[in-house]
Amino acid sequence: MSGFLLDTDILSIFAKVNALALLRELLGCDRLPITTGVFNEIVVPLEYGYDFPRRILAAVDTVLMSADEAASFEALRLEGKVSAADAEIVAICQHRGWFYITMDRVAARYAEKQGVRAVDLCALLKAVLSGGLLTEDQLRALIEQMERADHTIFPFRDELFGHT
Repeated sequence: MSGFLLDTDILSIFAKVNALALLRELLGCDRLPITTGVFNEIVVPLEYGYDFPRRILAAVDTVLMSADEAASFEALRLEGKVSAADAEIVAICQHRGWFYITMDRVAARYAEKQGVRAVDLCALLKAVLSGGLLTEDQLRALIEQMERADHTIFPFRDELFGHT
């Protein structure tokens, strides 16, 4: 994968289950790239006593916008279709030809309309499995941990494990 940026939800779900090292291994990087908007979203839970943001902040580097990217960000933001953090990611990825890694389906569709390739959690987990980073049983256990930590059920289990 060429360059990429991660959204808050992807980072949070991996941090909550202590799997940021797995995410770094999968993406082939020592430090995970984020924007200032994502940084600002990540620090909010610290105000409420959550510890997982500290794990994220220890594993990331912030990517700054160029002047052209900032102009695109402002135009995207004025459309009012996605959050400021998502608009910032889309603007940077659009200019640099990078991937946008997100759990937000609305933001992913918006990014695709802007010509930015979006990668979702299901695709990441498929890559974990196909890359041999985890066995199927280990991946099932990780997904169960993520679902518990995020109080959700992922709809892609059948797709992920070939039971379509």
